[in-house]
Amino acid sequence: MQSAQQSSPFLKLSLLCISLTLAACQKEDPQQSVKPENKIELIQQDLVTIEQGNAISKTSFTGTIRAVNQSSIQAQVTATATNVNAEVGQRVSKGQVLVHLNNQDNAARLAQSQANLASTQAQANQAKLMMERKQRLLNQGFISKVEFEQSRVDYQAQMENVRAQQANVDIARKANQDGTIYSPIQGVITKRDVEPGQTVAAGQTLFEIVNPDQLEIQAKLPSDQQAALKIGQKIEYNIQGNSNLLTAQISRISPIADQASRQIEFFAAPNETITSLSIGAFVEGHILGTDNISGQKIPLDTIQSLKDQPYVWVIRQNKIAKVPVQILNQSYSNNTAIVQGLQNSDLISRIKFNDSDVKQDVSISQN
Repeated sequence: MQSAQQSSPFLKLSLLCISLTLAACQKEDPQQSVKPENKIELIQQDLVTIEQGNAISKTSFTGTIRAVNQSSIQAQVTATATNVNAEVGQRVSKGQVLVHLNNQDNAARLAQSQANLASTQAQANQAKLMMERKQRLLNQGFISKVEFEQSRVDYQAQMENVRAQQANVDIARKANQDGTIYSPIQGVITKRDVEPGQTVAAGQTLFEIVNPDQLEIQAKLPSDQQAALKIGQKIEYNIQGNSNLLTAQISRISPIADQASRQIEFFAAPNETITSLSIGAFVEGHILGTDNISGQKIPLDTIQSLKDQPYVWVIRQNKIAKVPVQILNQSYSNNTAIVQGLQNSDLISRIKFNDSDVKQDVSISQN
């Protein structure tokens, strides 16, 4: 019993030493498990150095291709089409007959007005003879001057009736002639809305004609960019479905802005020949300015979110950075852009990173 009590302090001391040893081991283990973070490795081909560059200022616009000369032909009278002499796609000359409209009422009115004119003209001739006869009698002293003046007044009244009837004849003839419709311009029929035997109403569109020999660009620009609009200003543009870069010159500018859209309409004459199939096609282009833009020249395809808050990934002081840029000029044909917002020592990364990679260390390999 006494020996057991003596050994108890030694047992407690041993247990305390073991506990301290284990605690020391537990503190050392985390230090042994810590490893240095790995750097993101890039090669020289992943990076692009910044160059100083110049470009011509450009103002973007959208529009369509239209014919300079085009016409929409409406019926002037209500009548029945007897002959239709034009088809869609057919080229017609100015003054060519397109359709005959038959309206018997207009023909009857013309005949009636012509008969009334003839009757009134005969009465005027009779009044003239009477006035001349009384002039001779007045000169011979057989009648009074008052009687002669009365005959002269009757003759003038008959002449006014003649002029009134002549106006009725002109109106009836015009209505009758409106039954024959001619082409007002030289061009190609693009729309036909009348068939033989069809009754058309006054004001109804029968044909649409365009002259494909002369086309132009019709576009609009916001009024706050009106400084870019000048007669003779050069334009670069693409037609929808055609990858070729074409050129034109501004030929006309609307003197006022549209009150609803606050945009200014302008027209441009193409320098290259455009086929008639492009009429109505969508156009996208730039108005070339006269001022040069200076900035930092980088590859266009390295810019992220090109149309909405553009930015680039750069290596700045051996760390990854996400830098917003202002695009001053861009060219898809040679994959270049002139921007502002970078430091000349930045290296543009062709590799796309994530936001979590920002400030991550980078190592650049020569191979």
